[in-house]
Amino acid sequence: MISSRESDQSLARGLADAPSVPESANELADRATDLAARAQQLESFSYSVSHDLRAPLRAISGFAQILSKTQRHALDEHGRHLLANIVEASTYMGKLIDDLLEYSRVGRSAIHLIPVDLSEILQVVQRDLSIRAREVGARIEVAEDLPTVMGDPTLLSQIFSNLFDNAMTYCGPDVPPHITLEWRVDGEFTEVSVRDRGIGIEPTHFGRIFEVFQRLHNQDEYPGSGVGLAVVAKAVQLQGGTVWVESQLGAGSTFHVRLKSASFPDSIDPAHHAQRT
Repeated sequence: MISSRESDQSLARGLADAPSVPESANELADRATDLAARAQQLESFSYSVSHDLRAPLRAISGFAQILSKTQRHALDEHGRHLLANIVEASTYMGKLIDDLLEYSRVGRSAIHLIPVDLSEILQVVQRDLSIRAREVGARIEVAEDLPTVMGDPTLLSQIFSNLFDNAMTYCGPDVPPHITLEWRVDGEFTEVSVRDRGIGIEPTHFGRIFEVFQRLHNQDEYPGSGVGLAVVAKAVQLQGGTVWVESQLGAGSTFHVRLKSASFPDSIDPAHHAQRT
């Protein structure tokens, strides 16, 4: 049996060996600062590399296209096939670099969280995507009397442009895209939902789709680079919001974006996660 005195001494030694709460908190803060700095360095590196790759890739693509136009007759079928592959691959690589640059640029300039009328944002988004929508026969329904939220106009435009573009891309064969945007108030927040009737997503991939360059389908099935939803997640996070998806394979998806309502601007927490789990 342990005596009361021995128990007290053991407890005292344990307390003396345990790290103090302020020290642990400081260590966590230092670690968070270090991780933020590393993330910023990585984004800067991605931006620089992507920018520097554009010039040589443009040269490769340009020379390949010149060869295709001027020397195509001199090549046999196999040679023409190889040249076509070079042109196609360089075009796709250019798209990847452009999308990586877009992702790296998100948040590089000053972010101004101000009251923003979502009606104005959606009008611009629909206008910019009008040609694409006509080409694919998309039907877009946007709720009336859209609210005002606290956000950055540029980031908000990127969010809904990418969500609409995503819905127009991942639709079933011979099925025109049907996109619906609705909203509701949730306490101090406004939740905007973009619903489509596309191919849907398996639940096991709900987190993965918000990561950069993560694709669920090959390029032949559905074109894209796997950056659009990563841009959405990053833009939402920078505004102190959250984004998540609800979906059923073969039955469409609904992307929810939760942002601070303009009526409650003072309690925005920019540290909110960009993904709801």
